[in-house]
Amino acid sequence: MSMENFDWEKWIPERMQKGTPYTPGEQRNTSDWIKLNTNEFPYAPSPRVLEAIQLGVDRLRLYPNPTGESLREAIGEYHGVSAEQVVIFNGCDDALNCCIRGFTEPGESIGMLNPSYSLYQTLIKNHGAKLNHVEYEADFAFPVEALIADESKVFIFTSPNAPSGRAFSKAELAEVLGRREGIVVLDETYAEFSDWTAIDLISEYPNVMVVRSFSKTFGLAGMRVGYAIGAPEAVNVLHLIRDVYNVNHLSQLAAEAAIRDTSYYSQKVNELVETREKLCMFLSEKLKWKCVPSSTNFLFFYPSLMGGEPSPATAKSLFSFLVEQKVLLRYFPNHSLVESGLRMSIGTAAQMETVCNLIEKWVNREQQK
Repeated sequence: MSMENFDWEKWIPERMQKGTPYTPGEQRNTSDWIKLNTNEFPYAPSPRVLEAIQLGVDRLRLYPNPTGESLREAIGEYHGVSAEQVVIFNGCDDALNCCIRGFTEPGESIGMLNPSYSLYQTLIKNHGAKLNHVEYEADFAFPVEALIADESKVFIFTSPNAPSGRAFSKAELAEVLGRREGIVVLDETYAEFSDWTAIDLISEYPNVMVVRSFSKTFGLAGMRVGYAIGAPEAVNVLHLIRDVYNVNHLSQLAAEAAIRDTSYYSQKVNELVETREKLCMFLSEKLKWKCVPSSTNFLFFYPSLMGGEPSPATAKSLFSFLVEQKVLLRYFPNHSLVESGLRMSIGTAAQMETVCNLIEKWVNREQQK
């Protein structure tokens, strides 16, 4: 039987033929660019991370620990939970994908807040699940009643929110958990920059699964390490569906070294928050632009000119100008709450000074037109 005319379209599921991949922020990793579009940690990882990697190189011929036992113990100690409540993944995105595949069948409903991390939508649709959107209220106020009314089997949302950076309160989350059924997957990628976590709610609300990352706070985006914390019954499901050797040996060592060096990262987080607040002050007080209160490592703001209202055209103009100056921010043109704003990752103090000077240059240029 000849396969020369094999028709792939005939065999690929329709949902995959119509699917669209997630589009990450543009990657420009040469030193002449200031890259502030993917919320990476602006500082080097702890020196202990490099030491751990160097010590682990001679074991690369061996498979990694299949469950990341030592890393799970370190994560458990860090959060005050048992290692049995922790499962590690190849990044937070892998954890989210496994939650979707492990907790739902194709055709069942999964909800998400909108606007939010757009990968959720891609993963949900690729699984063949039904996507339910719950819209954020004005100024990204947490839509408690709408979340309670939603009947999705699984609901995923980011705490604090991305792309706005705004945090909701533990009391608001507890109200939602106490009044709705179903599974809640809480993506706490940015929680280290906030002042609370839902991990301590799991004992009271065992339907909560908290997902975290080593990419933002610990500066290990290139190592791809994430993890989930939840009730043992849910964790067992995730162990069934994840790849056997899903986190490589060096990544496990790097992540464990990072999470055990709390003093180094506490200092760096404080430094980042201080830089973020100075940026917010420049934009809101000097330029009189609206900034969304941030509990993350980025700032969402709405540029305007001559006291006018923010607009998509103004946001796009500043975004394009900064690209010309080799500065990357993130522009989201597909939702009314964000289309007139820009998201800026917090870089080093020197990078922020450079960007602020460039923004002033753009303002002066536009006002002279």
